[in-house]
Formats: sequence, C-alpha cells, structure tokens
Amino acid sequence: REDKGMRELFWLDPQWVFLNHGSFGACPREVLAAQQQWQVEMERNPVAFLGRRSASLLRAARDRLGQALGAQGADLVFVPNATTGVNMMAQTLALAPGDEVLTTDLEYGACDATWHHHCQRAGAHYRRLPVALPLSPQALIEQVAQAIGPRTRLLFLSHITSTTALILPVAQLCALARAHGVPVLIDGAHAPGQIPLDIEALGADVYVGNAHKW
Repeated sequence: REDKGMRELFWLDPQWVFLNHGSFGACPREVLAAQQQWQVEMERNPVAFLGRRSASLLRAARDRLGQALGAQGADLVFVPNATTGVNMMAQTLALAPGDEVLTTDLEYGACDATWHHHCQRAGAHYRRLPVALPLSPQALIEQVAQAIGPRTRLLFLSHITSTTALILPVAQLCALARAHGVPVLIDGAHAPGQIPLDIEALGADVYVGNAHKW
C-alpha cells in the first residue's frame, strides 16, 4: 500500500509508483534542499570553499557518517559509489597465476565483471560458489569453509544481495576468513540505512557501500 505521507517527502511524479530506489534512489526534498544550499555556498566563493574549507567539511561529514555506521570517520573514504570502491580494491590486490578470489553466484553483475577482468589479467581464478535457495546461513558458512584453500587471496561477498535481497551472514563469514588468514571485501551497496549496521563489529577488511539508496 502506498504511504501518502512518505510520498510527500519526495519530488516524485504523482502519476508514477516508483519502485527502483535500489538503483536510482530519489532524494527527499529536505536532502535536495540541503544539497542545493551547499552548491550555492560553493558558488559564492569557489576558491575559499574548495581550497580552504572543503577538507574540514568532508572530515566532519565522515565523522557524522561514521557515527551512523559504527565506524571511525578517519577510516572512511568518500567514493562515487560502491562499485567504484570494489574497483579500487581490485586495482590494489596483488594476484598471481593460480590465485583465487572466492565469491558466490549472488553478486552484483558489474562487480562480477570487475573481478573476472582482474583475475583473467593476472591468470587467477574468480570462483563463484552456487548458493542453494532458499538461503541457509549455516549451509553457506559451511560451503565457504570448505571452499577456502591455500590460494584463496580474497573473499568477496555482498551484505545484501542485489537481485535476491538476501542478508548474508557476513560477520560469521568474516570471522571464518580471518581464521584462515584471508582478507574480506564486503559489497554493502544496499545496507546503509536499510538495516542496522556496525562496520567495525563485522570484521571486514574493506567495506564499501552507498549512502544514497535508502
């Protein structure tokens, strides 16, 4: 059922029922007004804003975001979107022939393409574990435990899967990988704002997410 009160918070065309906030979430009116206010502030004195004020403003924004996500502001970096963050990690991960990046068959297509490209270039293997549905968290944990091997260089997982909307047991999987000395990258594109999130408690080596979807 459509929530009339919620709809009034957005500029969405009243002739349409908008169902795709996961891909292109519309800004609430209040957020859009704040965004426009900052744009005007920058235009009033671009040199002062970008050259003298922006670093402290971004630092304050990271601190506020960290409070909401269970992270230290100093540990956060702003990127255009989660897929950009995954690509940054792929660029820095040193892979050799025979190495393996381990994942599931529930991952986002653009990120799959990223890892296919980087693994192919390095002679490594991008291994996608088939996950039986409906999801059994314990079965997935056991499946990943059996799959981790001596050439596994990274475990890459979604927090909330993009096409099936499943919440994976990432905290347990991070602990499992850590016990094997395998770093973990979590694609949390859909998690911030949609579920309670404590990034530090999850134990991932790198967590990427989007702040605009929900």
